[in-house]
Amino acid sequence: MRGRPELEVEREKVYKTKKNPNGTFIARIIQVPKEENMLDFILEIKNLKKKELSYRSLLVRTENWYDSFRLARGDLKWVSLHTVAVWDRLGHKLVEVAAPTGKENYRISDEHCSVYREK
Repeated sequence: MRGRPELEVEREKVYKTKKNPNGTFIARIIQVPKEENMLDFILEIKNLKKKELSYRSLLVRTENWYDSFRLARGDLKWVSLHTVAVWDRLGHKLVEVAAPTGKENYRISDEHCSVYREK
């Protein structure tokens, strides 16, 4: 199959990182390989001034191969100075988090995330 690399994540690594516009918070999506050829995508938000995590949570667990995690790899955006949101490649908003408190303003249901497990 031309043009489709056989990707597999073998060790924990940062997929995407973004600072908020004033540089006080950093948000990142981390890929973590799990048992039975599965892969976790974790959202982590860190306060750069206080040097502490305000949020760390699993976004989605998917199969660790190209088609599955290509969909699950999120698009990370700061929707305001203090709020970060992650969308999947299908256009679903997975989660929206207030960075200072780590409080979730919105989170997609596990039933919606089952699309990744069925691919």
